[in-house]
Amino acid sequence: MSKYFTHVLYATGFITMLPLAQFFAPTAVLAVSGLQVGDAVGLLHAQHWGLLAFCFGALLVYAARHPDIRHPIVLAAGLEKLGLCVLVAMGWTTPALQGMHPVLVIDGLCVILYALWWFTVPVGKA
Repeated sequence: MSKYFTHVLYATGFITMLPLAQFFAPTAVLAVSGLQVGDAVGLLHAQHWGLLAFCFGALLVYAARHPDIRHPIVLAAGLEKLGLCVLVAMGWTTPALQGMHPVLVIDGLCVILYALWWFTVPVGKA
């Protein structure tokens, strides 16, 4: 796992950066997933989440090149993704959240890969 983890960080980092488009065009990006926001506060949160996801993705890509700081970045990104997975799972049957189901699969896989690496590679040995 450790041998290929740099590739995992690049791939998951770049995928995690994709919601930056939601920062610039939240209504259009949300519509692609069948989601919609009906008020200014919801749009602001959607934009902020897009920017936040981009920042986490950029940190994952940075960690791919800097093994010395990899552990805390992977931990933070993994916790964020785990939290999102829990929220999506809790709202699984909510009609307005049906477009979030793919996020559970993608981020759930990331959580598993990050946890496997995090718990098998000692800090400082990345």
